[in-house]
Amino acid sequence: MKVRRIDGERFRNAFLAGTAALERRREHLNRINVFPVPDGDTGDNMVFTCRSIAEHTHPSRSLAETAASMAEAAFSGARGNSGIIFCQFIHGLARAFEPYPRADAPVFAESLLAAVPFAEEALHRPVEGTILTVMRDWAHAVRRISEKERDFAVLLPLSLEAARRSLSETPEKMELLAREHVVDAGAQGFVDFLEGVADFVEKGNPRQFPGSSASAVPPRDGEHVHEDEMPSFRYCTEAVLHGEGISRPELIDILSRHGDSVVAGGGGGKFRVHVHTDHPAGVMGRLSRMGRLSFQKVDDMRRQVEARNHPLSSVALLTDSCCDLPQEFLDRYQVHTVPLTISSGGCEYLDRLTLKPAEIYSDLRETKRTFSTSQPAFGEFVKRYSFLKSCYDSVISIHLSSALSGTWSVSRKAADHVGGEGIHVLDSKNLSGALGLLVLKAAEAAAAGKSAGEILEIVGQAIPRTRIFAGLNSLRYLVRGGRAGAMAGFVGTMLNLFPMITVDPEGKASGFGRPGSERANRRKMLDEFKRLTGSHGLWKYAVLHAEAPGAAEELAAALEEACGRAPEYTMEISPVIGINTGPGSAGFAVILEN
Repeated sequence: MKVRRIDGERFRNAFLAGTAALERRREHLNRINVFPVPDGDTGDNMVFTCRSIAEHTHPSRSLAETAASMAEAAFSGARGNSGIIFCQFIHGLARAFEPYPRADAPVFAESLLAAVPFAEEALHRPVEGTILTVMRDWAHAVRRISEKERDFAVLLPLSLEAARRSLSETPEKMELLAREHVVDAGAQGFVDFLEGVADFVEKGNPRQFPGSSASAVPPRDGEHVHEDEMPSFRYCTEAVLHGEGISRPELIDILSRHGDSVVAGGGGGKFRVHVHTDHPAGVMGRLSRMGRLSFQKVDDMRRQVEARNHPLSSVALLTDSCCDLPQEFLDRYQVHTVPLTISSGGCEYLDRLTLKPAEIYSDLRETKRTFSTSQPAFGEFVKRYSFLKSCYDSVISIHLSSALSGTWSVSRKAADHVGGEGIHVLDSKNLSGALGLLVLKAAEAAAAGKSAGEILEIVGQAIPRTRIFAGLNSLRYLVRGGRAGAMAGFVGTMLNLFPMITVDPEGKASGFGRPGSERANRRKMLDEFKRLTGSHGLWKYAVLHAEAPGAAEELAAALEEACGRAPEYTMEISPVIGINTGPGSAGFAVILEN
């Protein structure tokens, strides 16, 4: 059947078909991903982007209305370098389609040509041999063919030859691709998408392309696995920036000072930005001075490269940002981390990554600004588990107490969603340094070659032997965060008393002993440390603090004198915990021998 015009419904159904074709090639795209960094997630990001567009578009018979809805959905759901470029291409198409309830072949061709430069202008330094090159070559082929062929069912399949040829030439245009003997992963994904679209327009039925995710097919036999290099910058950082009067060139210039692989999609007071950087918090701090941030995402590309190509163990370890374990240990044992979210003043931040403790404590002391926290999103865990399952035989995920946060529950549901076999989600019944020590225990076992079952047994036995105690400098921060009654805070302040807290065997926070002076509390913690280690023996302990290095140093010296061993580490607690303890608190975590 000839297809002379495309309306909104056909456009959306064609997009669904392209998305399904892309999903079937997801893992192949991940494996050939070498540019801009070999982090192995181009397939994941492009599928996530297209799936989000497909699921959140409100189709109508009008091409202009459907394309506008698709562009809005693309803005919210774009992920990764190629995903944001694709998002910008969709935005360009939506602009070009604005006058048209339907489009014939010449209008469609001109709209494609108009969308390509719109995508190019979002990049700091457009590179040839990427998805942009294939987009441009394909658009020109559609224009050329449309001069004689007006039937989309013939036009689109014919145009694929140009797209495939352009894809095959990408190694000639980029030395990295030639060296690794692969085509560009983003460009390959775009061609895979086009093949699905063309197949649908030529002969398809939209019922062939269900809303649920298709299974990824394995890569072709004998395909090259690239030699990896660690990325120049560690974190793939993204955000949505709202603000009037923002200039795209100025925004791109600012982002380029913080890293590379800069993309600034969108416009008109709303931008989707992407940059590879070592300092996500610095990026977000600068952007927050330009407008309001409504979305943030930070992926650790170095950890992704390690997982794909140099895993330390066949068992992946995942935890959340309430795990107070120094970066040195997280890196040594390749521990993956999902951040909790901190919200304040209409902005959201990622714990540890885009908001640092010093910023929190300054605001807590000097302003009445309030902060709230929330567990990682279900989709973030789904994405993380899908990635880890493709790299490891099994996954062990250890989280802060389920009695204190919904993180464990969301993580478990996400594990079930992606196929729970091989994914084990543990409730540590603790937090902070106590969670950190449990993760360290699991990490040491994994590095020693222990199986998932053996690691689960080791951690399971350690959880009841793990304790944490902290002396706070004030009750007012617990009151501000809603963790303590206002009257208790008032009385404690008037009497100049400092509360002590611990986590009970059920994983609930509770008071420990009677509030006293800071010195009296330190003496109580030392006595409790001596009692516990004297009765049960000591595996390892850690000292924690919230902007109180002096207090932590004194406590560490007293504990070392008591047991004859220095702490495994001393560190500042995560901001999501520090919001409730407030600055000036210090304490210790310990795992007992028996």
